[in-house]
Amino acid sequence: MAEKRFNRANFVAITCAAILVGTEIIAAALALGWALGGLSGWGQEFTAGLVVVCLAIGIYLTYRFIRGALKAEPIYE
Repeated sequence: MAEKRFNRANFVAITCAAILVGTEIIAAALALGWALGGLSGWGQEFTAGLVVVCLAIGIYLTYRFIRGALKAEPIYE
């Protein structure tokens, strides 16, 4: 069985893209939760809960992005 080779260029590209896109997704999710909670006028507890829910969705979307990037640019060849 052939040994898989580590592709450093793909690893660097995926890491950089994950940092850039993940930061944007998570920041947008936090801003969405804060804005919707503030517009609803239901109090700080509801706003905090909404921010946490949007943060969880943002983390999940970042995870899905990284999985898709790993399929397109495999680290081991």
